[in-house]
Amino acid sequence: MKTRIFFLSLFLFWSVACQSIETSIFSQENRLKSNTSYTLQYEKEISKKVLKVGPNLEISIGQFALESFDSLGSQFFHVRSYEERNLNAPLEPGSIVLTQVQVNRNLVFEEGTTKFQYATFASIVELVFVQNSGETFRILGQSKPMQLYQIPFGPEDRESEKTIAKSIRQAVEVGFKKIHLSKETTNSKSNHIMFQRPM
Repeated sequence: MKTRIFFLSLFLFWSVACQSIETSIFSQENRLKSNTSYTLQYEKEISKKVLKVGPNLEISIGQFALESFDSLGSQFFHVRSYEERNLNAPLEPGSIVLTQVQVNRNLVFEEGTTKFQYATFASIVELVFVQNSGETFRILGQSKPMQLYQIPFGPEDRESEKTIAKSIRQAVEVGFKKIHLSKETTNSKSNHIMFQRPM
């Protein structure tokens, strides 16, 4: 009998703890999202952006960027639409535009030898955030360098594309977090210094 009561109490405690964690996560997500809805747009050229990694091999980094931009956007914002931006169209208030994606890579060898040590990949994206007031901010999202300890895109490589995709996703996430910072910071002057550029 005591054992049954113990397990029942343990189950109730576990249920309450899980519900509390779930509520906390939900509240955190709601804090990230604002009541304002945004249009997510991307420049047409993004979809064609590739990283050449060999004579006959290209990685579609633009597609990785678009996938992250779309999936992460709905986690951070109330998104009213997701669309390609028309060429030379004016920037719309209440929009976030993905304008650039770039992946930097570096191979490191032992000094004075051809013995490979590791490769690093780091991504950067450019977002243009247009507030409902029409104020425009240029946001750069940059990933941390990610390392691989085998020659990238070699016969045994299975990780390079995954690492690049992860790196781009991290850069987009950093950019979105900066947009939240630019919205929430009360010192608009510092925002202009950090993010704004003439458009």
